Amino acid sequence: MDHLILFSVIGAVLSADITMFGQFMISRPIFCGPLFGYILGDIHTGLWLGMIVEMMWINAIPMGVSVPVDLTLMTSLAVIWSCSFFQGSQEAAIFALALAVPFAYLYKEVDLAGRLFNTKIMHWVEKGVEKGYEERISKGIYLGLFFFFIRTSVMYGLLLFLGGLLYKEIYAYLPIQVVVTFKKAWYYLPVFGFGAVLYNFKNIKIPFIKKQND
Repeated sequence: MDHLILFSVIGAVLSADITMFGQFMISRPIFCGPLFGYILGDIHTGLWLGMIVEMMWINAIPMGVSVPVDLTLMTSLAVIWSCSFFQGSQEAAIFALALAVPFAYLYKEVDLAGRLFNTKIMHWVEKGVEKGYEERISKGIYLGLFFFFIRTSVMYGLLLFLGGLLYKEIYAYLPIQVVVTFKKAWYYLPVFGFGAVLYNFKNIKIPFIKKQND
């Protein structure tokens, strides 16, 4: 891929929005999918894949100590792979998404290790504050952001490159029956995703509807 470094940097910036900085929602699949699709000249595929991931994993949000799967990475890998190697192919896009899912769960483990490392920075800051070195607070924040950015950029680069090679080789040898199945999944997955949205919000009560029923 021609813009591997650029995509790695953009991906790291988008992933930082999840917990590290901002939370402006630019990390959500419905945003990052169309963004990479637009850069690669296929915003339709980016929007479609982003919509699928957004609905299927809509309840995967970082709350408290919870570390959900990185949906930004999952969407970005799928969109970049499909638009770089088989642009416009719906079945190739769904296969890219299927391959991106285990990589996203793999990165979750890397993220957990990174957070464990951040606790060491936190202890270093705490010891410094106890001794009167309050400037360590800002240094600790910057160090955490720096190591997150480096870790995420490297992972994006490795997964985009190595995963992209794997994706391209495997897809070329897929049986026609499997390819046809992926073609159907292009239309079925949004339906399943909408079902997942309804399921996750089934217990939400709407006040004015409740009053009418009472």
